[in-house]
Amino acid sequence: MRKTFCAMLVLVAVLFFGAAEFCSGRNTSFSCIEKEREALLKFKLCFHDPSHMLSSWKGNDCCEWRGVGCDKNNRYVVSLQVRGSIFGNQRPQLYLIANVKEVGSSLLKLRYLEHLDLSNNNFNGNLISPSLGLMKQLRYLNLSDAQFRGRIPGELGNLTRLRVLDLSQSYYGGLKVDDDIQWIARLSSLQRLDMSGVNLSHASSNLFQVLGMLSSLSWLSLSDCSLKNSHLPSHNHLFNVTLLGNVQHFDMSQNSFHGPIPIFLQNMTSLTFLDISSVNLSLTSSNLFQVLGMLPSLSWLNLSSCSLKNHHLPSCNHPINFTLLGNIQYLDLSVNFFQGPIPIFLQNMTSLRVLYLFSNQLSGSIPDSIVQLSKLERMDLSGNQLSSVPDSIGQLSKLESMDLFGNQLSSVPDSIGQLSNIGQLSKLESMDLSRNQLSSVPDSIGQLSKLEGMYLSGNQLRSVPDSIGQLSKLENMDLSRNQLRSIPVSIGQLSKLENMDLSGNQLSSIPDSIRQLSKLEGMDLSGNQFGTGFPKWLQLPKTIKRIDFSNANISGHLPENIGHMMPMLVGLFLENNLMNGSVPKSLCNLKHLAVLALSNNMLSGTIPKSLCNSKSLKYLDLSNNRLSGSIPNCWRNDQSFLFIDLSSNNLSGLFPSTMVELSSLSVLHLNNNSLHRELHVVLKKFTSLMVLDLGENKFSGNLTSIVGGEIHNHSLRVLRLRKNLVSGYIPSELCSLSQMQILDLADNNLTGRIPSCFGKFPIMVNATQLIHDSSDEFWDHTPLMEVRKGIYLVYSWDRAPLMEVVKGRYLEYKRQPLRLEISIDLSSNNLIGSIPEELVFLKDLHNLNLSWNHFLGKIPEKIGQMENLESLDFSKNGLSGRIPNSMSSLTKLSYLNLSYNNLSGPIPTGYQLQTLEDPTMYVGNPQLCGAPLLKKCSNDTLPPTTTNFKDNDEGALKRMWFYIVMLLGFATGFWGVVGTLIFVKNWRYAYFQWVDDVQHWILVVITLKVAQFKKMFNGNQEY
Repeated sequence: MRKTFCAMLVLVAVLFFGAAEFCSGRNTSFSCIEKEREALLKFKLCFHDPSHMLSSWKGNDCCEWRGVGCDKNNRYVVSLQVRGSIFGNQRPQLYLIANVKEVGSSLLKLRYLEHLDLSNNNFNGNLISPSLGLMKQLRYLNLSDAQFRGRIPGELGNLTRLRVLDLSQSYYGGLKVDDDIQWIARLSSLQRLDMSGVNLSHASSNLFQVLGMLSSLSWLSLSDCSLKNSHLPSHNHLFNVTLLGNVQHFDMSQNSFHGPIPIFLQNMTSLTFLDISSVNLSLTSSNLFQVLGMLPSLSWLNLSSCSLKNHHLPSCNHPINFTLLGNIQYLDLSVNFFQGPIPIFLQNMTSLRVLYLFSNQLSGSIPDSIVQLSKLERMDLSGNQLSSVPDSIGQLSKLESMDLFGNQLSSVPDSIGQLSNIGQLSKLESMDLSRNQLSSVPDSIGQLSKLEGMYLSGNQLRSVPDSIGQLSKLENMDLSRNQLRSIPVSIGQLSKLENMDLSGNQLSSIPDSIRQLSKLEGMDLSGNQFGTGFPKWLQLPKTIKRIDFSNANISGHLPENIGHMMPMLVGLFLENNLMNGSVPKSLCNLKHLAVLALSNNMLSGTIPKSLCNSKSLKYLDLSNNRLSGSIPNCWRNDQSFLFIDLSSNNLSGLFPSTMVELSSLSVLHLNNNSLHRELHVVLKKFTSLMVLDLGENKFSGNLTSIVGGEIHNHSLRVLRLRKNLVSGYIPSELCSLSQMQILDLADNNLTGRIPSCFGKFPIMVNATQLIHDSSDEFWDHTPLMEVRKGIYLVYSWDRAPLMEVVKGRYLEYKRQPLRLEISIDLSSNNLIGSIPEELVFLKDLHNLNLSWNHFLGKIPEKIGQMENLESLDFSKNGLSGRIPNSMSSLTKLSYLNLSYNNLSGPIPTGYQLQTLEDPTMYVGNPQLCGAPLLKKCSNDTLPPTTTNFKDNDEGALKRMWFYIVMLLGFATGFWGVVGTLIFVKNWRYAYFQWVDDVQHWILVVITLKVAQFKKMFNGNQEY
């Protein structure tokens, strides 16, 4: 009875406490802690989440939310992973829109949080919140690439349980530490520390002594931290550094060390991974490998870009190096200055799996001893001057990748494919022999049964063996830029081939067997000579995604059903051919088509309306054809167009009003047609345009419509309205186009004056940012389209050509030159007034053309400040006065036209003007004189000998300082003497006594001399 009663009490207790547990909200079957759920929702409100990474953060149980991890027993949040993702040029997924302190306060409510990952997000350059130092349960903290900026708070040193700390900055680089770094030493449990990209230049000189106090540290990365020699421990301070003996992974690459290899490395005896790449070790003595040989566990070594030379390599006189380096499996000695044969000591490193020696100056043959590296899997010897490959190369049975690109090889040994013995290249997957001097390929190449990538471009091949069809696993084949006239039929047996590049050869046909390539996605046949008899190229597998037949001398019609024949097509390139007929409607209906490039052909007919149905097309180039009619007026804002070029056709009619609905459009070329419309319709809605070229049309209206719309708030860089019917004045609001670098309003009916604010266009004043555009926000506008596996095609705003009048003639700018061109052309209008003095501030302007207007007054006196000016045209105006002497300081000027004005006086001489010897650039100015004109100047009008404008300024400055110093010297000397005589009585008496004595001595000397001369004179008379 008693036992039954006790059992019932136990059961009641269990039920009671279970109910209490349930009511407390900690039951494992239901929801998380309510306070923590509210904290997470508060955290979510701090961010803009365009990619919906936190879209699952709703409902009662936060433990089920993406990135949230809870303890299984008490349901406390112990892990928070909201790591952003970056692919290509895409930006982080979360963008901070609140104060960073709000993020910290919400995280502090997660009292049991152990794992926090906020990496690859955008914290808008905010400081890391010091409140993170209060989260003392943390064991893992990752803030890498989160776009934090400023000082790393020392409060992080309170995280004594932290095992992993990642503050690395791979592309933003805004974090730094100050002189006090003792907080790092308090992280007593730290095992992994990554501060790559953090600015440690201000860290105290005891940096490595502090790091040496982290006894548990095994992984340390200080790459690209601006470290210098002063941060390295000296011989007198190596005590704590010996504690780094537990570190196994150490990366100190891309720093500013120079001189010998850091001596403390020899104490890090546990090292398995060491990266010292991109550090100047040129002053290291010849014992470099002896020091490294003292690291018995080292298996991964990177010494690339270290300015090493032959004397740094171990020689046969130091055999100890060979044995101690025998454990190394990865060795990178690329991008150095090694010369002569491949170093012989490598044959003793028998554990090597990866060997990189590319971009050196190695020559001669690859030695037969290479076969002793029997474990070698990857070998890159590209970018050297090697002349031959030994027959024994076939014995490297484990070799998976061989790169000999850019050498001087003339043949490939037959043994490369001999597989009769087990010791052959049976595992080779990638072989790159591009840019050599190969004239043939051995038949044995067909026996490389596992080859997936074969690259033989830029050689002298005239044929390919039939055995190539035996490469059953080949996926990528590059035979471009050779001398091939035919392709073997056996190519159709390459059942796994995905990408084939045969461009730049002499092919006139391709075998029908190519249609058997069931997995073919990308094919480049550009730069061949297919001619008129080439209709069979359309018979391709339906898997094809990218076709490039540009510059291939192809003629004939595009078949109307081409879209049905290649339904998976993503990119079609047929530029620079002789194609005629119309643009097939079926082509525009392809669901995946992103690139359609048909420029420079003879296509006729109208632009198909089916283009308006495409949601995938991003790049459209139909320029330089014979298309006629109007542009379809059916565009929609859900289309993806980024680039449209319809220039140089016979298009006419109204500009389609619906085209402004293309909100993502970055580049629009409609020049050299007969289109018309009021500008306010054209420009009222474009918000993403970077290039707008409407030149050589019949557009009318005035420029106020530009500043009346939204376009001025964004990124317009090129505005070309040349040769239209634009009228009215140039509004000063045009200066709000802050990214402007090419402004061409020539040959219109503009009136009024040039606004003085034209001297403030930021890029024209300072073009430094153009050089760094590849890493700036500008490239966010660059479309990236994947058109075949592993290959990206980049079409930037400057890919299409742009016609500009420079140096008196039309020049076509393409791609990179256009991106760096900076120009203003206002010629052939009815502009009046004087040339604004403010234009001289545009020191990075390359081309300035104000010809054929009605400008009066003088040429700006300080025009010499426009130091990058290459072309200057002020002709056909009413300018008067003298040519400023400063013009001779325009050292880059190669074209000058000042003809037909009212200029007078001498032509300045000196520097660049003396190289411009064509007198026609001054014709029509009867009052001008001096070379190169035949009219000589009179003496009173001779031009002063001019020097560089900057030199004149510097000379004037030097003269000013000379006079100042001279006056100061005179004043100091004068008052140093006179002041002393006035205020010191004894000195004054002594001075006047000295003067009186000197005077008396002079009088005595003169009297004696006079008496002596008289006596001599009288004596001569008596004689």
